[in-house]
Amino acid sequence: MTIPTQPSITSPPTPPSRADSVTFATRGDAFLGWFPTAWTDLTAAMAWMIARTQEVFDWSSAAQSDRILAQTAAAAVAAANPAANAAAAAASAAAAAGYASTALATNPDSPVRFNPRRIAADLTVPSTYNAASTGPIQVSDGVTVTISDNATWSIT
Repeated sequence: MTIPTQPSITSPPTPPSRADSVTFATRGDAFLGWFPTAWTDLTAAMAWMIARTQEVFDWSSAAQSDRILAQTAAAAVAAANPAANAAAAAASAAAAAGYASTALATNPDSPVRFNPRRIAADLTVPSTYNAASTGPIQVSDGVTVTISDNATWSIT
């Protein structure tokens, strides 16, 4: 990529000064004569800046399009990997089944309650509660089940 050379702007001549009456008229004429040249130079510089701004916009739009294409390609590659997709689907299904079981077990309108067969984390039945489970129930190694005073846990 080659960026076109920025146009130059002609420097102004020494402006006139009332303190120098000898050169005032000559410098005034030169200074006023410089304005048409300056106008042309500034117009060319502004056109150059507008063109560069448009190029930057075009490059950023192209980069955005490339990013979208790369994301689409990455998604296509992921979709083309049946093993990874199958593993992700199995993990998702297992998680969904777990959430469904929890929902069934805690749904107050359901006439059927579900409980898991294994207690995998420490559990305490507070003294203001009773608990009921349908067995058999297995308690994982290192896990403690505490039944507080005045509480009961029935396994049927």
